[in-house]
Amino acid sequence: MLEKVLQNINKFYQQDFKTPEQTQKMFELINEVVEFDFGAIFYLVPNELQLKFQTNNIFEKTYKIDDKLTEILYTPTIKDISSNLKNLFLLKNHLITTRLTIKGTVLGVLCLARKNKPYTQDEQIIIETYSNIIANIIKDIELAQILSHQTKTLEKGLKETHKAYETIKQQNKKIKENEKLQNQFLANISHDLRTPLNSIICLSEILSNKMFGDLNDKQLEYIEDIRISGIRLLGMINEVLDITKLESKTISLNKTNINLTILSNEVINILKPLYNKKNIKIACEFPKDITMIGDYIKLQQVLFNIIGNAIKFSPENSTIEIKITQSNKNIAISIKDYGIGISKTNQKKIFKKFYQVENTLSKSELSTGLGLTIAKEFVKLHKGKIEVSSEIQNGTTFTIKLPIMND
Repeated sequence: MLEKVLQNINKFYQQDFKTPEQTQKMFELINEVVEFDFGAIFYLVPNELQLKFQTNNIFEKTYKIDDKLTEILYTPTIKDISSNLKNLFLLKNHLITTRLTIKGTVLGVLCLARKNKPYTQDEQIIIETYSNIIANIIKDIELAQILSHQTKTLEKGLKETHKAYETIKQQNKKIKENEKLQNQFLANISHDLRTPLNSIICLSEILSNKMFGDLNDKQLEYIEDIRISGIRLLGMINEVLDITKLESKTISLNKTNINLTILSNEVINILKPLYNKKNIKIACEFPKDITMIGDYIKLQQVLFNIIGNAIKFSPENSTIEIKITQSNKNIAISIKDYGIGISKTNQKKIFKKFYQVENTLSKSELSTGLGLTIAKEFVKLHKGKIEVSSEIQNGTTFTIKLPIMND
């Protein structure tokens, strides 16, 4: 289920709610992970729920709500809203409802209902995560319209909706606090998932080294597939955790004296199962000892993301060249592959969040579309920069330029 959830994150951001077909696709993506029979999105204005999308014609276009329910819906700390809305909708089905919020402001609700069985706690967590994504997509398209509608309604019936108006004002004061909680939620999930994955990777490596006895070729092949999948999935989880910290501005550098030769060799060794599977040769040109001041873990992640991308977009039996050079007070790390290349248009987009270049070499591989975004931000934290040079079908070179002394 975890792999399917992560796969669908990128597909969510390809939907923009501008057409019924795109909206229907969004509900289909949810249904692939959490099954339901009826789905709807309502926008919330004081004393009223307004239907925006639905999969079946079982919901009314508008539902009047009293002051008590208004307060419940506008207060994120009140978790159980499904039972209240189930009574409002007069449903006999099992209902799961989550708020659509932007920086602490409630814009609406996502409702999913099904007949056969209650929703589990894990399904609740998944739908809450998807609700955050949907809210962000809505923000880019219709936030101004929703807020304008809310404001007009408040002005028109200020006396009748005074309590809801005060609640909205209080929510706006809690924007930073709620955003912090959301980021902490993602950080906790990512951290909890990393622990069992590290165990899977380590145990598969022990088995592949035949520490407990010989294995036949087919067993070795399956164990290596487990290890490779674990490395890829661990990389994706690390990316989700890193982007959460970057967006919440809670990330900082833990500076130490770094030997870049050792760091680079460690990354290459971690990625060995991935390039061995494609019979790719890694050609390194490193000085014996080249050092700098920086954050070891973050620079390791930068190289992991960029070299991992080079492996992903390289054909079998090719070569990836990694070179480290030093001039004056700067260090340059170049990673050159002989893969499909990147067009001039896409070179301007590849560092954007969730952007992915579609190609036949990478269609079967999981990705969050966050790797290059994180790499660029980590390099910026070191007061450096990343440059890309590429031509279609002539490979790509990423060059990371870093100051030796990072004050």
